[in-house]
Amino acid sequence: MSERFDRQIKSPGFGQAAQDKLSSSTFLIIGGGALGSTVSEMLARSGAGHLVICDMDVVSLSNLHRQSLFDEADSTAYSLKVDALASHINRINSNVKVTTISEEVTVNNIESIIERYKPLLVIDGTDNFATRYIINDACHKHNMPWIYGACLNVNGTVYGIENQPCLRCILPNEPTTGQDCATSGIMPQTAHLVASIQVSEVMHYISHGHFSGKLTTIDCEKMIFKSRNIDAIHNPACPTCMNKDYPALKQSLSFVTKMCRGKYQTHVSSNLFNTINEYIIHQNEHFKLLSFRERKIHLLSNGRIIVFNVYSSEEATAVIEDLIKHAQT
Repeated sequence: MSERFDRQIKSPGFGQAAQDKLSSSTFLIIGGGALGSTVSEMLARSGAGHLVICDMDVVSLSNLHRQSLFDEADSTAYSLKVDALASHINRINSNVKVTTISEEVTVNNIESIIERYKPLLVIDGTDNFATRYIINDACHKHNMPWIYGACLNVNGTVYGIENQPCLRCILPNEPTTGQDCATSGIMPQTAHLVASIQVSEVMHYISHGHFSGKLTTIDCEKMIFKSRNIDAIHNPACPTCMNKDYPALKQSLSFVTKMCRGKYQTHVSSNLFNTINEYIIHQNEHFKLLSFRERKIHLLSNGRIIVFNVYSSEEATAVIEDLIKHAQT
């Protein structure tokens, strides 16, 4: 084992004690896409002890240009991302324990996940701020350090959050630019750089017992990398890290939630997976790809459903309700 990580152990500021801590620690990775898959791979190669990976999506062809641990076999089979990650990680380092949770992380389950697995750190691999605010509030409530990471096009941001300032201090409200990876794109090097900086924060925490304290931003087009101390941004009236109201944990789940542009998701009865026998383009034991009303639909065996080419929650709801009616006739 020591030979495997010899070069890492010899790195200044790391050493055998840090390696031992890394190998005995659990890390909760929320999201298995561009950031989460890359973070998972690097931590597995570095000798992390236990990775708990949460994601409810399947691998698609459009993922492959930036999510390097997946391959065409995964996308052709519409494999669950968590299952594909576990399989690839096991071939990279069979000593790493991988726990997969094929669920959306919400206000209904995040606290129970944290309490059950008691990770050393939580790592953000999500693609939306609604979930990030949930992570922020849950982690502060449970005194859990976490690493925020975001990327879009050629720009990225990383910040290790221990207590104050929290994400809500930096971004009191969800950005309203309307941009997402479906409309603005994302370059593969952006995702890999952001994930690498997130893992650097993991290693810093392992070695020193705290994060770097810097908010790091990157611009891959202009080759600009900046890190700055943001202690002054701390909001003395923050509802999370000061008042401890944790507003994100009090929100009720909407019936339909927006993903990237043109995609909406929700959960329906898992019985729909077994009763729908028409409109199927591809299927396996946990996934059905449907073509219904000139729209692509992903239906998972756990009841998760994603509707493509819809542009409002009302439109998505109408399509889903119509599909359910057809399944019942």
